[in-house]
Amino acid sequence: MVFVLSLLLFTAFIVFNVGPEARRQQRGSYRIFPRDLAHWFGWAGLMVFAVSTFYSALKRGFPRNIKTWLLAHCVMGTLSLGLVAFHIINKIQVLMPGYFISFFTFLLMAVIVITGILGRYLKTKIIKDYWRMLHVPLTMLFYFTLAVHILEKMNLLW
Repeated sequence: MVFVLSLLLFTAFIVFNVGPEARRQQRGSYRIFPRDLAHWFGWAGLMVFAVSTFYSALKRGFPRNIKTWLLAHCVMGTLSLGLVAFHIINKIQVLMPGYFISFFTFLLMAVIVITGILGRYLKTKIIKDYWRMLHVPLTMLFYFTLAVHILEKMNLLW
């Protein structure tokens, strides 16, 4: 599954206009938040999401507090999704092919957070099987696409 998603991502790089030419086409006066503020929302969301990934280490180091760590993990995941939604809201008004990596990364994050919370509070077999097989690999794929997103926006990739 992770291989298929990675293949789709690289295919989208080829099909959609991603790179320096797309960056020139993305300029416009359609911002809800100032650009700097939107970037800070993104960085804050990244930091909160990164801290929430320490859940695995904390639950092994402090097994008596596992429910507290899981609650903190879920709350931080939800908070980071909200911060990143504020980060990406400027791009929602004018959809352009150059924004593909941004939306793909946001979609991965939303899937990880929502299904993680569902896995915590719904005790169905489908959600538990998803979590065991895909939650961690999708999180790794998310961090990879996030790195591509950051490098592209900093003009270090193209």
